[in-house]
Amino acid sequence: MKSFKAFLKEAQNRIRTLDAADQTKFDKAIAPYVYDIKKSGRSATTVIVRSPGEERENVKKDIEKKLKAAKYDFEQSRSGGSTGSTIVEVGDHKIQITYKPISGGMSETTLNATITELAPALAFMANKKFTTVKKFYDFLLSTSDNRYGVYVNDRDAEAGKKFIMSMPSSSLFNDKMENAIAILKYLYDLNSETPIQQVFWGYRAKPDNVSATHKGDLFVKFTNGNMLGVSLKAGGEKTKEPQLNTYVNKFFDDIGFINEKNALMDKVYQSIHSKIGLPRDWDSRSKKSDSIETIEAFKNENPDEYEKMYDDMLEIIRESLINAVNKDISSTIDYIKKQILKKDDFVPLIVIKAVGKKYSQITDEDDLGAFIPQVSSIEAYKSTSSKQNWLIDLEDSSGNKITMNMSVRSNKTPPQNKIAQGFNLAIKFNGIS
Repeated sequence: MKSFKAFLKEAQNRIRTLDAADQTKFDKAIAPYVYDIKKSGRSATTVIVRSPGEERENVKKDIEKKLKAAKYDFEQSRSGGSTGSTIVEVGDHKIQITYKPISGGMSETTLNATITELAPALAFMANKKFTTVKKFYDFLLSTSDNRYGVYVNDRDAEAGKKFIMSMPSSSLFNDKMENAIAILKYLYDLNSETPIQQVFWGYRAKPDNVSATHKGDLFVKFTNGNMLGVSLKAGGEKTKEPQLNTYVNKFFDDIGFINEKNALMDKVYQSIHSKIGLPRDWDSRSKKSDSIETIEAFKNENPDEYEKMYDDMLEIIRESLINAVNKDISSTIDYIKKQILKKDDFVPLIVIKAVGKKYSQITDEDDLGAFIPQVSSIEAYKSTSSKQNWLIDLEDSSGNKITMNMSVRSNKTPPQNKIAQGFNLAIKFNGIS
């Protein structure tokens, strides 16, 4: 991927009838967004701005706000895709900005996580320090031809380039870049204690001798040969970021209760989806689109009943999860060890949370890991204050107890959310009490 300056130079060469000063002014007006040129003629050019699918509308609004601030005349058009397009008058030239999704199904959640992971890794290995978002992002745009050893393989390197170019499309771009500044500070502080040889980005591939299931987002190799996994969280000063993100389907598979999963799927269908006329295989690839339309029509015509049905579905699923945890203590402890703690005998894990430009260490998983060998009883139960929260009490033979805060809820964007997400809702471990 080209640097921003190289990109702009290429754009100027291709829009031959556009005055160089006008070209530069336009590019600065919509910065830090970058684009691909689809076609360019004597009087008009069509460009493509890419972002996560669910963020295209927000990106369009943000770019139009920037154009207005730069005193450009523009009009909105319904052509150019489902999001529409923006047609800008630049001198005697018209530039049509179209908004397309990034290939590969990238979500904003993934993009935000990548900002806090990849950005500080590249900066640290380049021996750079930043206090402002603009200078930090300008540096990232310049890293195309220098990987600094951060990427484990070529596939992750190509993914990294796409992420970097897409970062400004995040609605939380500035917040996440400030979090990246905090994580960069953490790496330098860690280096002052034990010299670091290399920082790896654990996106898809992991470094040699690291388990593929390790929870680390970054992996730090010290000059003494030891390795440390770093799990990164970002949020508010008093917020609790989830330390497990999984789904109902995977939970039952991982804990080994397939029959219970099938029973839950059937109960959810009979209690919810069959009631609005959907076939049993409503979420199959060939029927999903029509099913979504049916669900949306039902929601629009019966909004209160729709919300009640979602609440009923949520309760059915929460009860099934609680029953599964309470069914067998050995299975539950094994699940906690393998899926939540994911301990690695050779590569320890530390959890670091960024709040603004500051960081702190989270010790919940350390406390849970230390307590697990002593557990003699387990009890899962519903929260009395929330329809989506549930808790797991772990107790030892002396009556000492810790409580795991869990939640289950829909996490998709409309119209794929709630009832349309089906039984496969998201499960999160939100720390211990």
